[in-house]
Amino acid sequence: MGSRAPTVTILGTAQDGGVPQAGCGCPNCNAAFENPERVRFPVSLGVIDNKGGKHLIEATRALPEQLKIWADTCGYDNPIRPDTVLLTHAHLGHIEGIGQFGKEAMGCQNLTLIASESVISILQNKKLMAPFSNTDFTSEESLKFEQGGIVFDFIPVPHRDDTSDTHAILVSGENKRVLFLPDHDDWDQTLKSVGHTNPRDWFQSMGATHVLLDATFWNGEELPGRDMKDVPHPTVEDTLERILESELEGPEIIFIHLNHTNPLNKPNSKQSRMVEAAGCKIGHRGWSIEL
Repeated sequence: MGSRAPTVTILGTAQDGGVPQAGCGCPNCNAAFENPERVRFPVSLGVIDNKGGKHLIEATRALPEQLKIWADTCGYDNPIRPDTVLLTHAHLGHIEGIGQFGKEAMGCQNLTLIASESVISILQNKKLMAPFSNTDFTSEESLKFEQGGIVFDFIPVPHRDDTSDTHAILVSGENKRVLFLPDHDDWDQTLKSVGHTNPRDWFQSMGATHVLLDATFWNGEELPGRDMKDVPHPTVEDTLERILESELEGPEIIFIHLNHTNPLNKPNSKQSRMVEAAGCKIGHRGWSIEL
């Protein structure tokens, strides 16, 4: 086929466990069991560069479905096999599909892996590095990957670094810049780490045109019987409040990484309408942004 425009495609929008989540019979999970349109795969992006290179951000348990979604969205006849895999951190949902690149499944060789040193170390300990002959890693703020006219900048963010450090990724093309921030602990820590006081100010400083943003929980009461400090994330309520208090015109904000308990999983819920009223969107697989 002919040349294609460089694009970012959303391949998943759920928290690590997806929707439905194992062992759960909540209304959102039951709805997803009954209606495939309510299913959400764990967060992942597919990026096609100016020369047709294919770069996968995050390798989830839903890898087969996500590679097919990527192909269908971008007009390929067969599921895409990426040239590069980039990882934000080593929590289970973001690396669970790595093994599928190995000899037991896809049998890939000579893939390039872009991740931090601590993420690489975990994959080495799990003996999952066989498909990757070329790796690039660092724990410094300068981690950057450029291919086919697209630049991937890794930005350190605070997030429960019990297994590895964590990065957001800014994907920059000629016309658009997409910030992928699926996980961080809270806005106070993150903004302090990047030297800003409001999310919109930070987004504007990097020239982001679109932000794919952590929306794990709607509020702090979403996990009854559990201490939510064990799974820290900024709530959507807090994010919306901070966004709306800024007078700056910001990028298009798309909420992703929804936990199965999040009321944003339900179309037309009161919370979904609040997000839309704030000028934001709730992400869905198959959406593409031309870079």
